[in-house]
Amino acid sequence: MDEVGRGAWAGPLAVGAASGDIEAAAIVLKRSRGAGYYDSKALSAGRRQTLFARLADVGVVFGIGFASAVEIDALGLTHSLSLAAERALRELELRLPCPLGERTVYLDGTINYLTKVKVITLVGGDGIHPLIAAASIAAKLARDSLMIRLDAELPYWDFDSSKGYGSLRHRFGLSWQGPSVEHRRSFRPVHELRAPASTYFSSPAQVK
Repeated sequence: MDEVGRGAWAGPLAVGAASGDIEAAAIVLKRSRGAGYYDSKALSAGRRQTLFARLADVGVVFGIGFASAVEIDALGLTHSLSLAAERALRELELRLPCPLGERTVYLDGTINYLTKVKVITLVGGDGIHPLIAAASIAAKLARDSLMIRLDAELPYWDFDSSKGYGSLRHRFGLSWQGPSVEHRRSFRPVHELRAPASTYFSSPAQVK
């Protein structure tokens, strides 16, 4: 399992879970140069989609769980990670031949935010364990797709490009329009930039 979107100012937190043949996943994700595996951060959007399809072709199955901005504001990041992870595991379990209780979850990072399954945490796990790398790719694809769809509904905050992180146009959107319904209002930058700013810009598209 791996998470995406922990530091974003807007949009949900996403946790991906992947299960399948480790050796098959390793072949798909092995770096062309050096040791380790391609994770979501090392790939372009197109390459992520290609490798995700190849992982599915070799039998890797996925579950994705989200925790909303409202839940993050109300519960904090750690609790929200637990919620998203539980949702991802429930979705994954629907696709597996045996219950998750019989399996071990390899979790990227140092913090175990799961309680109902056996967990092994791995620092830098998305670069050294192929199924964690696969989970990171799936979570990134799912969250990015959601942020792109949100941009069509909420066009002032650069969600298409920034994916909810603090780009220049996102900052301008906050200072011009304040936070949207998808913003994490408990995050300091959202709070500090939400007041209307004095500016001659009439549209975030004018910001370069």
